[in-house]
Amino acid sequence: MVYIRKLSKKSNLFKIRDATLSSKIEADVLKQELGTTGNTLSFWKGEDITDLKNPMKAILLSTTSIETSQFIVIDDEILDKYGIERDYKEGITGYKGYKNLHVNLCNLDYEKIGIILNIIKEISEDKSHIPELKREDVKKYIIEVKRDGLLDEENIRPELKAAIDRYCPLTN
Repeated sequence: MVYIRKLSKKSNLFKIRDATLSSKIEADVLKQELGTTGNTLSFWKGEDITDLKNPMKAILLSTTSIETSQFIVIDDEILDKYGIERDYKEGITGYKGYKNLHVNLCNLDYEKIGIILNIIKEISEDKSHIPELKREDVKKYIIEVKRDGLLDEENIRPELKAAIDRYCPLTN
């Protein structure tokens, strides 16, 4: 299994990757990319590195805008190695039938956040673990969801709904 998370800013991936020491990564980067709620960090799961499309759609339909999106993908073996616990609690997404792909990394503390940061630093060298969707690809994914009748408008944020209405029309 793999765990996928959308980063707030693509530039933060490079700030993490290029830092000579993890302790020198800017605090704002940590807040933006590893900010927790209730000592948990939200991810979405896929079966393996080739199974990212549905988790990405679920993530995209839980955000507020249609934009180029940078993701990170972490293998479960790495999380197991460092004792990072998971809680398979349903997430909120506008992708019908896919709430069960959500998972929280849980019981996080300062040490475990540091471990996750080092994992991100390590995987940032492997293109397969840092996929990016350009804005046009994001729009295509959302149009696919709409075309398949799987868009759950009740679970979409108003800002995203407005963007979908404007930028993702269904055409015949």
